[in-house]
Amino acid sequence: MSRRVSKPSLKNYLSTGKVLIEEPQETCDPSIIDVGISAHRKTISADGLLGIFSEEDIYIWGPVFEAGAEIKKDRIDLIEMREFFRTMDRVKFTLFVLKNEKATMQIIRSSVQIREPFILFLLWDDAGIVSIYLSDERLVL
Repeated sequence: MSRRVSKPSLKNYLSTGKVLIEEPQETCDPSIIDVGISAHRKTISADGLLGIFSEEDIYIWGPVFEAGAEIKKDRIDLIEMREFFRTMDRVKFTLFVLKNEKATMQIIRSSVQIREPFILFLLWDDAGIVSIYLSDERLVL
């Protein structure tokens, strides 16, 4: 029998700025989302990630990461990412792009924005999962 533990919920955090404590619920496994990623998912540190963000993005994402957001790092296939973007649930997911180090991240509104050059894409799931898709697997965060 598994023990269920309450954890912070980041649902609607970007719109409300509040972290709620909720009872755990069954959610979709984020590894099911296929956007052309490598088979080797890796968890990364929030500090390394925030080190390349602009001050504005650190102000926004720092509290999200400190509240316990799950952060995953993957390689990306741009064609499959575009297809995922076209069909993704726009209420559940938000996709951001960081084009240059210390630049402000931009929200992706159209699949044509998913192109090079970029440093990373950040996929926000309203369940509190942040997936990072890197332009180059040699980037170390």
